[in-house]
Amino acid sequence: MKVSTRSPRFNIIANAYKSAVASGNINTANFLTFLRMLFSPAIVLLILYGGRLPYDVPHNLAAGLLFILAALTDKADGCFARRNNTITELGKFLDPLADKILMLPVMGTLAYLGKIPLWVFILVTLRELSVSLLRVIAARKGISFPASWSGKIKMFSQVVVVSTIIIFPEYSNSLTVRILVYVMAAITLYSWVDYALRGKLEVFQKTQRAER
Repeated sequence: MKVSTRSPRFNIIANAYKSAVASGNINTANFLTFLRMLFSPAIVLLILYGGRLPYDVPHNLAAGLLFILAALTDKADGCFARRNNTITELGKFLDPLADKILMLPVMGTLAYLGKIPLWVFILVTLRELSVSLLRVIAARKGISFPASWSGKIKMFSQVVVVSTIIIFPEYSNSLTVRILVYVMAAITLYSWVDYALRGKLEVFQKTQRAER
């Protein structure tokens, strides 16, 4: 009789992996979403490094290119999910979460270095936390709350501003970059209001009608 050498912990992990694959949660789109989360600490370390990398590559250029690559996965995972018909509830939940895990630590690092005004970082953080809380409430009530066009424009504006400041830190206090920062902050505030109104209509009022 063959005795299994696998530990109970290994069997639990293996069974969990098989269940995830069977449910469709393990796919290319969700892999790209997870990858976007993993890029964030590497980008922060590159920004703080302050030196040059092998082959004399500037750390800020490497950080900026990696940040842009990570941001592009936001578009790529959606394209893969729609093209392969692999849109999952896990993907819908993780996609906006991955954006926050990518953006907030990087923007917080830039605020710490004085490249972005602290009040802008606080505004972005409060907006992201409140929208995340709204999504959690919606999920607990069985309500889908996907990203809106205002959220996508907000993300695009943040990517433009943050990547510009990472790659060209010496211009962070220039008039052009400051205008870009203020425009991004205004778009973020508008998106916050838009999501708050959507939440009131689609989550809270809908729930109240259903309970009557």
